[in-house]
Amino acid sequence: MTRIPYPTDEQLDDEAREILAALPPLNIVRMFANAPAALKPLTELGAANLLRAELDPRLRQLAILTVARVTGSAYERAQHENVSRAIGMSQTEIDAAVAGDLDALDETGRLVARFAEQITREVDGGEQTTAAVLDLLGPRQTTELVVCCAYYGAVARIIATCGVEVEETLPTADIDPDDWRSR
Repeated sequence: MTRIPYPTDEQLDDEAREILAALPPLNIVRMFANAPAALKPLTELGAANLLRAELDPRLRQLAILTVARVTGSAYERAQHENVSRAIGMSQTEIDAAVAGDLDALDETGRLVARFAEQITREVDGGEQTTAAVLDLLGPRQTTELVVCCAYYGAVARIIATCGVEVEETLPTADIDPDDWRSR
């Protein structure tokens, strides 16, 4: 049960209704609508992470699943397990990220998961780990990875504090893999 109620359609302004109509029916997005000034920037940053970043989608999903594990966000885990499958990640990789079993990941996956965990737990990715990620991914993708971890860490805190519930039918369950693989 939510701690903060979702806004009703009557409580939304026209811009919020328009934004919600254009997005999948996610409880987290509905909760964002309680803060109308933040709704558009939050959803645009989420879309930038998921759809427009140069960062490899597999690495992004490993990071998001790691953030979900570290923060205890069942909501992010449930949604992003589906996204991970849609982009072609193996169930072994998904299970490893969810469990924190870094040994089951390849070297790059281990580094990204370790980096995401450090950012989530310590706020700072650490000098050595950041240098290793920078060497592997370059400045753009490293920064995108940091932004992704920070965003999903913030979203996990919103989910937990507001009591956002996992949807009975996950909107991400039926996503078209072709929509995600090419991004």
